[in-house]
Amino acid sequence: MTSVGIVGVGHMGAAALRILLEQLPNARFLAMDRAPEALARAESLDPQRVSGRVVDVTTEEVDLTGLDLVLNMSGPFFAGSGSLAQDALRSGTTYIDIGDDLEATDSILALDTQAKSAGVALITGAGWSPGVTNWCAARLLDEHPDADGVQVVWATHERNPGGLAPLRHMLHMAVSPCPVWSDGQWIDSPGFVPATAAEFDFPEPLGRIEAYDTAHPEPRTLARYYPRLRNANCKGSLRPAWANAAFSTLGRIGFGYHDLTIDVAGHDVEPAEFLWKLMWARHAAGPQDNEGAALTALMVQVLRGTESDTSGPAGSGSQVLGSLAVLDDAPMSRGTGLGAAVAALAALREPPAAGAWGPEVLPWQVTLSEYERIGLALGGFGPGMQSPAITVSK
Repeated sequence: MTSVGIVGVGHMGAAALRILLEQLPNARFLAMDRAPEALARAESLDPQRVSGRVVDVTTEEVDLTGLDLVLNMSGPFFAGSGSLAQDALRSGTTYIDIGDDLEATDSILALDTQAKSAGVALITGAGWSPGVTNWCAARLLDEHPDADGVQVVWATHERNPGGLAPLRHMLHMAVSPCPVWSDGQWIDSPGFVPATAAEFDFPEPLGRIEAYDTAHPEPRTLARYYPRLRNANCKGSLRPAWANAAFSTLGRIGFGYHDLTIDVAGHDVEPAEFLWKLMWARHAAGPQDNEGAALTALMVQVLRGTESDTSGPAGSGSQVLGSLAVLDDAPMSRGTGLGAAVAALAALREPPAAGAWGPEVLPWQVTLSEYERIGLALGGFGPGMQSPAITVSK
């Protein structure tokens, strides 16, 4: 019988678990989290097939013996939860995470030699962005063999403050250098600043948005997997548009750093946690704004051309050859949970090669097909995968 572990069963982990319970009716699941209440909610989804274990992956080793695959959903990943990959190596368990920052990505890729020696596959960044974005890029690069550049764009609009881990990640991106693969070399670009802005035309209802360089790992893993790439970049945008400047400012004045705590009335408080609780208190106090429904969106373009600049591969000498977009009228937890579940299904169907990889190692023919099939069944994904008009303006 297939046995799957899920570490971190908050909003995103629970979304992945619900999908996998339906898609793998004969599998058993081990839910792991440091919060007993989260484990209780996970077990209640199917008490016969889901068991819980209190685990803190940032402070302890985890015995994964007997699991065919483990999904690490316990962000923020820059805080050190990548140690679970070491546990997977010791246990001989296929490892998949939704890591979305460069520190975590590099820590997993650094285990490539060990993973190959152990005969274990470690896959990092298999969520929404990164994740679905990488599979879209893989498809487009297969369809356009003369493309030598990739531009990833994501956008999200949340109707509430969400979980602490996503908030910490968003603030962290504002103070982290963005890796840009430019003319075959790495450069660091600042995150969420107007100097890196570009406009992109998404399908409706999103339409034209402005997006900024963001410290996501798609450029790192795509450039590694596809040696022909000369350019790769990731841009992001928060909706409504004013949130971009707000998060950029909050991150830089101190909320984006995790290397200190503040004494508040005798209690050590992390700045981001204070901000999170403040945002939830304001949300609960209402009344709420009415600036649009929840929305998560991604677009991937492949390009040809060697002339670029620090704003990414869509520079003055680049030609856009093809594009794909996906829109979901739900918070990013649904799209990310679905991406992780699809990655698990693909890895269980055809075990990936031993080594450390980005999500593009999983066949896009399987992952995108399953993502669209399950996503449409969940509702809210509109027409599914779309090919928007090829336009970009600087």
